[in-house]
Parts: sequence; C-alpha cells; structure tokens
Amino acid sequence: MKKKTVDTRRIKKPVSTTGKTSETHHPANNQYVLYGLMMLVFIISVMVYFPVRNNDFITTWDDGVYVINNPLMHSLSWQNISSIFVYGDAFQRLINNYHPITTLSLAINYQVSGLSPVAYHTTNMVLHALNAVLVFLFIYLLSRRRLLAAAIAALLFAVHPMHVESVAWVSERKDVLYAFFFLAGLFAYLKYLEDKKIWKLGAAFILFLFSCLSKAMAVPFPLMILLIDYFQRRTFTWRILLEKIPFFILALIIGFMSVNLQSASAINKFETFSLFQRTMHASYGFINYLILFIWPSGLSAFYPYPAITPAGLLPLYFRIAPYIFLVIVSLVVWLATRKDDLSRVTVFGVLFFFFTIALVLQFLSVGKAIMADRYTYIPYIGLSLIIGILTDALVQKKSQVKYAGYGLAAITLIAGISFSVTTYGRTKTWKDDITLWTDVLRQFPDGRLNFVYEKRARQYLDKNQYEAALADYMIITSHDPRDEKALESIGRIYGQHYHDLSKAVEYLEKAYAINPKNASVLKSLGVAMGMKGDFKRSLDYLLEAYEIDKSDTTLVRNISASYLYLGMPEKAKEFKQYSISAQKK
Repeated sequence: MKKKTVDTRRIKKPVSTTGKTSETHHPANNQYVLYGLMMLVFIISVMVYFPVRNNDFITTWDDGVYVINNPLMHSLSWQNISSIFVYGDAFQRLINNYHPITTLSLAINYQVSGLSPVAYHTTNMVLHALNAVLVFLFIYLLSRRRLLAAAIAALLFAVHPMHVESVAWVSERKDVLYAFFFLAGLFAYLKYLEDKKIWKLGAAFILFLFSCLSKAMAVPFPLMILLIDYFQRRTFTWRILLEKIPFFILALIIGFMSVNLQSASAINKFETFSLFQRTMHASYGFINYLILFIWPSGLSAFYPYPAITPAGLLPLYFRIAPYIFLVIVSLVVWLATRKDDLSRVTVFGVLFFFFTIALVLQFLSVGKAIMADRYTYIPYIGLSLIIGILTDALVQKKSQVKYAGYGLAAITLIAGISFSVTTYGRTKTWKDDITLWTDVLRQFPDGRLNFVYEKRARQYLDKNQYEAALADYMIITSHDPRDEKALESIGRIYGQHYHDLSKAVEYLEKAYAINPKNASVLKSLGVAMGMKGDFKRSLDYLLEAYEIDKSDTTLVRNISASYLYLGMPEKAKEFKQYSISAQKK
C-alpha cells in the first residue's frame, strides 16, 4: 500500500503578534471560549454602566441644544432626514459640528421615547458594550488570535473611568457611534488583509465614511490602517499606498468641513496663545493623558487652561512638558529601529494613541478646556493593546519570565476591578446638571470657572432652590465684582423670591453702573422702583429700556402705568395705545 504524504505547506502554523510564524500554541483558542469571552466583555460593560439609565439630560451643556431644543429631532420624514444630511444647515452652524448620522440616531431615539432620557442613555450604554466587543475582535485578529491579549485590552477599554463622559453624556453619542464604525472599519481592513478581497477594503471605506459622519475625529483612520500594515510587516509598495488614497481624500474633505464649521466661533484665534504656549499645552495634554490611563484620579467634566503665574509664565509642569514629550518621541524612534516583536507592539500602540489624539491636544485651541476625558475614547485602545499583548507574550514564555507575565496579569486584574468601581461610581456624577457641576467645582473652585457656577445656579433656580442659587451668584461676584449678569441675577432673586426691594435695587444698580445699556437690568430696575413707589425713577429706567427695546409690550404697559401714577394720563394713554397696536401685530 502506498503511504500518504501530507502537504505541510497547507498546515497553518501559529503566528506571532506581528505576523511571523511562531511555535506558541494556544489550546484555549476555540469557538466556545471566543464567544464566551465576547459575551463576558459585553456583560461587564453593561454592568459597569448600568446606573446611567437613571441619569437625566445635562441641559446646561449641549443636551439642551442637541436633543431637547433640536428641531431636527421631531420627525423622520424624508424632508427632515435630508435636512440632517445637508452640510452647512443653520443648526450645524449653531453647534459648529457636522455629524448627521449621530443626529439621525438621536432623532430615532426621540421617535421611540420622546424626551424621556432612559432610551438615550440605554442606547449609549449598549453601543459602548458593542464597542468593547469590537475592540476584542480587532485585537484578536491583529495579534493573530491571542485571546488573553484581546480580553485584557477589551476589558480595560470597557471599564476605564476616562470613558464615562463618552457614555454617560447623551450628547457624546458622537463618541460611541463614531467608535463603533471606526472599529468595525479596522476589523474589515484586517479581514481584507487575510485574503485581499477588494470588497472588504470597500467595506472598510464605507464604515470609515459612516464614522466620519458620526464625528469628525474619525479622520485619522487612514493612518491607523497604515499602522496595521507596519504591524503586520507588509512590504510597502505603490499598491499599498494607492489603496489608501481614497481614505486620505475622504479624511481631507471631512477635516476641511469640520474646520470650516468650527472656525466661526469654536476655534480660538491663533494669536490668543504664542507658538511655544501651544506647544506646552499640547505636550502637557499628551503626557497627562498617558498618566491618567494608568492612574485616573482627579477626573472632571471640565479642565480649565492653567492660571498664569505672577511672572506671566505658565506653571512649571507646563514648561517642562515639551522636553518630556521629546524624550518619549526619542524612545519610540529607538524602539522602531529594533527588530523584536514587543518593540513593534509598543511602537504601534503609542502611535495609535498619538495619531488618534493629536488633533485634540489643543495646539489648535478649541473651546475653553485644555483637556477632555472623552478625547481618550479611541486613543486608549492603543495603550490597552500594549498591556494586553505584553501580558500574553510573557505568560506564553517557557522560562521564568512567565511569572512576570502572571504578575502583570494580576496587576491588570486589580487595576480593572479598581477601574470598574470608579467607573460605576462616576456614572452617578453625570446624574444631572447639579451633580456634574458640583463635581467640577470640587476640583476647580477658583474664579476661572465662574461660568460653571452660573450653570449650576441656573439649575438651582429651575428647581426653586433660591438660597443655593444666590450663594453661587455671590461666589461669582466675589471672583469678579464686575460680572453684570451675576449682579442682575442676585437682584432678581432678592426682588422676586425674597421680596427684599432694597437689596434688589442695590444689586441691580451695581449692574446698571457697569453697563447702562443692559435693557434687562433697566426693566428690572424700573419694576423694582415702581414697587417701591418711586415712580419718577421707575419711569426713567423704563424709558431708557424702551429706547433699546421697543418691541416689549410688557415694558410699554409698565411705562403707561408709571405715567398714570405720576398724574400724566395723556402720556399713559399714548403708551397704552402703543401696547394695543403691538399686540395686534
């Protein structure tokens, strides 16, 4: 009998983290374990974020604009959907963003549950859990089916406290949605690399497009697939570059559209900060994000720019940040020259982190905050990947080194449990406006965040908590005695809610002294003086307000009443007639 021969070329050997063959065997790599781990990642994600379902909207910070008062929410008619996708729509200019798929998803939520926040928060939570599963699948394929590496990275992503803002804030549907398509696109690209079927590359492009239409932060995607080529040790040829051209063209188009919308008001003037100050801001952000990945403490929904020292300088840690950044860059360059797998993993992870966070490092200053937790949602995948693959590689060693892997796995487990507890608690910080801004002010109680005190004070007023609102406005004026809005609010609280007309007039007159052309203050002063019986001064203030705002019928009626009290019935009749005519119009 003729002995059968086996074609060894058809037997697939296990491969290393970067694509070279390896004799490392993973007996646990079977479908049951794979699906079990994916389910575990999903369940843990939901458990950690389950409290968000009880949270409200954050009405003083974007939720009011994006959802509650958004006219595009109210219908799923073809006309309304087309308005959502029209670039340059008035609403898009208002919010300085173009993310039609995100807006459409919020509109669908509105059709399901109206303005009940449960559905919005539940959707964010489920999208985050799906993203954690996609992180698992992405790293599972990237690392050549290393289950432990994928599980560690996915669980770090799922429970990291820096991601609470992206999940617990309804307006950050942008993050969880763009990440969903971003990760699905990376997964599709990895599948393309397995058999080079062009439709899979096309699928990656479509998913990239959807990601960009969810949030413009998706534009580094082409750099990510180039990084994957580097990680997989693909030989760089013209074909490899040509297949990326459509991705780069789309990234440039979306980038231009985003900058064009934001340049009107969101992007600060370049001359606001010097070139070196911008370098310090960016370097500080990069380093601080790295630190917060390992030690996420002192988290806040808002991080103000640093206070300038009496000598006119930024604090010391900002001044040394660029030099620390250069040291990190030098280390990455050195690792890139090495041939071993773990160096390649480290370079890939750090560059993944850098490329996806570079646009928001505030070199080009946008808004009032120097950092934001939500900016780390995708970038931290690169750092999680390093820990996951390093742990797996050490555990697989047959020498004593494997005990170091066990130690790193134990540390990661402890960190994961700690992160989970912190994240579970921090979701409750986003319960409503008051809990959120109270947490921010606990971190930064100084005068740089007067606008946060004002946001909280408005919420106290809405809840009829006048004493707490008054206290916040008093803090604002202690930081800035010339804040006319706070002075006016104090006067209104004293007059309308405490019926202390003397105190009301005192603070309203302070606001008037700062800005005599504030029609709102003039109207309030006119009413307060009228209530005190000083109709002459009341009329003076009301007439000043009338010169500024002639459309207010209530103001015209108050002027008419003041003339009547002063014994001038003809003038009173004249203004009363104005009021009747205005109402008819």
